[in-house]
Amino acid sequence: MDYIDYTEIRFSFIGVRKHFFSDKQYYVSVFDDCFIMGTTSNTQQPKYTIKFGFATKIRWNIKKTKQGLIIDSFSFPYKQEMKALSANHDNLIKFKEMISLKVTFDNINDLYQPLSQIGKGISAKVYSATYKLDQKIYAIKAIEKAFLKQQNESGQAAFKMEVSVLKTLAKYPENFLTLKEIYEGDQVHCLVTSYLEGSSLTQEFDRLKAADIYRFPIHQAKIIMKKLLTNLAVLHQNKIIHRDLKPDNLMFSKKNDYSTLVLVDFGLATSESMEKFLFPKCGTPGYVAPEILALKPYNKYTTKVDIFSCGCIFYKLLTGKNLFGGISFDEALKQNRMCQIEFNIPIDQHYITEQSINLLQQMLMKNPKYRISAKDALSHPFFDQNFDQNIFQQVLMFSPKRSSKTFLNVKQEEQQSDMDSYQEDKISNEKQVEESNFIQLPKSKRCSLMGDFSQLSQSPSKLLLDIHQFYQKDPLSGIRCIKVTQSPQVSQVLE
Repeated sequence: MDYIDYTEIRFSFIGVRKHFFSDKQYYVSVFDDCFIMGTTSNTQQPKYTIKFGFATKIRWNIKKTKQGLIIDSFSFPYKQEMKALSANHDNLIKFKEMISLKVTFDNINDLYQPLSQIGKGISAKVYSATYKLDQKIYAIKAIEKAFLKQQNESGQAAFKMEVSVLKTLAKYPENFLTLKEIYEGDQVHCLVTSYLEGSSLTQEFDRLKAADIYRFPIHQAKIIMKKLLTNLAVLHQNKIIHRDLKPDNLMFSKKNDYSTLVLVDFGLATSESMEKFLFPKCGTPGYVAPEILALKPYNKYTTKVDIFSCGCIFYKLLTGKNLFGGISFDEALKQNRMCQIEFNIPIDQHYITEQSINLLQQMLMKNPKYRISAKDALSHPFFDQNFDQNIFQQVLMFSPKRSSKTFLNVKQEEQQSDMDSYQEDKISNEKQVEESNFIQLPKSKRCSLMGDFSQLSQSPSKLLLDIHQFYQKDPLSGIRCIKVTQSPQVSQVLE
């Protein structure tokens, strides 16, 4: 056995294994990749060595006392059995926090009390729930195992990718929905995340529309865009592509505070360094970058696809309209594919200025080679006028020294070269795009969670996802896909 270097220990505590005739004391030592248990301190011959990993399942055993519920012990896997160790509640709480994203937990109903269903998608439901030990509210995304199996290997791979991305981003709670714990039940995987008190950007647009207002005040639009770009700078610094940026997936962690915008729903997110992307053609009609729709087999794209989606959101903030309009899925998809963008918008010196049009052009360049990065966009002059830089302390970490070349008006020859290049690709690959753009998605099934979670009301008090959708053949590709009945901006399409 390898030498155990106890200088690398992260946490230690003493527990007791209870046996029929006598109890035995164990010293528990927690390292980055495992925890070990031995009958003596700093032993080189531990009785138990438990490696951390997605397949390692830990169960927390709860006890009711006069002071309330406590964690009395935990059970761990050993030689195809579950062994239990009792310990001090405070030590077990700290141990649980340390390993929460390193292993899978086993008994969600013992620790969480469901409140209501707050969202529903094709493969998952989202619930609000109270953590029984401290009464704090969290969100729980329950993903059906049956749905993942229908997707064959790609379903499991996509779920593992989502978990991997959320683990990476867990250290940025101000930028992204934060993963807290992972549970597995008989029928579902459960991701426990932070609970966001605010609404989505879509809901905020709807609120304005109900008041006969079609866009945000410009200072609020700048706050939203600045925070969105800040979040993207962090995301892209970690070599992660979201691939489904849209108003639905931008939420505010606090009510009435647009500076608390975070990115949510990483179900289509991927690592930029992957040799081959899962679901290479994906996104939501109206927000998909042209290089995704024109993707050739075995080709790849970069984080710049998120910038194009961000540009579509920016356009709506400036004009109050969708860049690729249409009242149906088909119309939005058709316009998105054509990608004919008109930048000759009348200047109003308030929303539509030379600075805002310039930034919009750089974000919506068809050729990703010329498209601005999130990091550079943060230093664009659009944000200089009447904007409080103190709102975003993180921005300083990602704003580079300003280059005058970066913000010159987009050169006409670059635009023409960009247009010609993509027009050639479009003509040569149009048939390929139409034949292979979307895959058939399996029909959704009702998600039944273990125990109490299966008894929740089917009438959500707050929807995170628009679920008014059904399947219909895409007239452009001839492939069966999701049809949206309310708006074309809420449905994912996959290949």
